[in-house]
Amino acid sequence: MKLYAMICGHMRARQKIFLPDSESDVFAESPIPVFLITHPQGNVLFDTGPHPDAFKDAASRWGGLAKAFKPIGDKNCCVLAQLEKIGFGSEKIKYVVNSHLHFDHAGGNQFFSKSTFLVSKKELECAKTPENEGKGYFRADWEHPLTYRKIDGEMDLFDDGKLRIMPMPGHTPGHQILAVRLEAEGTVVLSGDGAAFKEHYYDFVAPRNNMDSKQAIQSIKDLHSMVKKEKAFLIHGHDPSQWKEIKIAPGYYD
Repeated sequence: MKLYAMICGHMRARQKIFLPDSESDVFAESPIPVFLITHPQGNVLFDTGPHPDAFKDAASRWGGLAKAFKPIGDKNCCVLAQLEKIGFGSEKIKYVVNSHLHFDHAGGNQFFSKSTFLVSKKELECAKTPENEGKGYFRADWEHPLTYRKIDGEMDLFDDGKLRIMPMPGHTPGHQILAVRLEAEGTVVLSGDGAAFKEHYYDFVAPRNNMDSKQAIQSIKDLHSMVKKEKAFLIHGHDPSQWKEIKIAPGYYD
């Protein structure tokens, strides 16, 4: 089993959105990651990044949010282009696990029509709520003729302990993470926006773009317990400093 880390462009935003104590004139250029896990029973993708059109005209995809989040990249940052670099096409992906359905995590969903999507039941309900449209959720990202399998709680994807989907609500009601147990390196936790920056995890800082910060902090406490128990390596979803140290695909872990 192998784990590949890919970067589908970056987002430039005021750091204050993620770290409330930051000065207003400080900006962060955060990576937008997507992960591929090659399991003997099928290839699994964790998140699909932004839609490639966002790099041409952000407002056409993200509406008013494009003023706060500026995409940096081009069509070559698309999840399909990233997969092609390591010899994979969309037809080779059996499952797609969406951490949640925000614009920078589900924008490429439409390209995986042959895959089964594993999404929290609560997340789908939240995305379908009309008043949430434009607040991180855009139907153009996720509402396509796709096969969505609703998850309610934890899920051991292949019943072998190697890929475990675990709820981590707070950023959104149905946010979930993926724990990947590798043979040599041990467990790697893909935290999505559950612990997007190191400060969220180590200092229990709640970003401004959480839907329920109290719940998010409790989830981080639960994450601490899991990481400690399994001696896991935690990957933060958008932390620029950590991603400078991560080996990008091809060949992340095996």
